[in-house]
Amino acid sequence: MSEDVRRVLLALADEALELQRAGQDVMIAISAEGPLGELSTRAGPLISRFEAMRRELRSCHPDEPLLRSAAEVLDMIFANHALALHAGLDMLAVSWRSERMRDELHRLDGLGRPAIWLETIRAELAEELEAPA
Repeated sequence: MSEDVRRVLLALADEALELQRAGQDVMIAISAEGPLGELSTRAGPLISRFEAMRRELRSCHPDEPLLRSAAEVLDMIFANHALALHAGLDMLAVSWRSERMRDELHRLDGLGRPAIWLETIRAELAEELEAPA
């Protein structure tokens, strides 16, 4: 059972890495004040999928403490990525209001430290599956 859960978590982490790359590109374009309509079209499906992945995590029910911890970290990462993309779009939408808002927009730096955590947790899940029993 725990190997099945580990495989599900690894599959979600793998998918999240792909989505994360696309999300990082969107955040760079947001910071550069790209066209809001285009960026909303690119970010919307990413945000929706990150939220759907959070729901999928809740159905895993890992018994092992390490897998439960991995699922909790993945949930936090997926929530962060969805929120960062949403907040970036919101900031872009109102950046015309002031120079200070544009300065804050230009300071956006990808999806933050949780992007690194995703790479780490994915590697740990893969390592456990590849380890001899």
